[in-house]
Amino acid sequence: MGRCFVGIMVPEHIRDVAISLQKRLAEFGMKCKFVEPKNMHICLSFLGEVDDRKIEDLKRALDAVAERYKSFDIKIGKMKFIPSENYIRVIVLSVDDLLERMRKAVVEAVGGDSKPPHLTLCRVKYVDDKKRFVNEFGEVVCGETFRVGSIQLIKSELQRSGPVYTVIHESRLS
Repeated sequence: MGRCFVGIMVPEHIRDVAISLQKRLAEFGMKCKFVEPKNMHICLSFLGEVDDRKIEDLKRALDAVAERYKSFDIKIGKMKFIPSENYIRVIVLSVDDLLERMRKAVVEAVGGDSKPPHLTLCRVKYVDDKKRFVNEFGEVVCGETFRVGSIQLIKSELQRSGPVYTVIHESRLS
């Protein structure tokens, strides 16, 4: 099958806000690789290379997790710098803690590598003036909400132009 992860693809209105933040970041002049708008998601668990024979088991496990949850709203929050303001390698938007319980349930059901839920804006190569950068962006808050109605099993194919994501299964929340 290839590289896969479990996540939540974000709706268009969230992508629009994230794109406008990416444009502001680009104006700052740092060196980075922005996440393509069509690929914006919240990762619950990165599974890595998955054997085709395991896909059906993954689908069933994700369906079982989804059955335990009702649709709910989450809020996209503050801009954060990973791992820290002094050593910026990834810029993300935080996500409500409401997803944390679901993330843990997904990891328990299917395994994988998982971090606290967030929406990645870009991977940073270099920031000229970190102090000025943090002053300008450290308090930026998205503040938008969206309804989580499903979790997806997503295939990631690396291509010369960047990753291409394909939803191979969607598990609807009850």
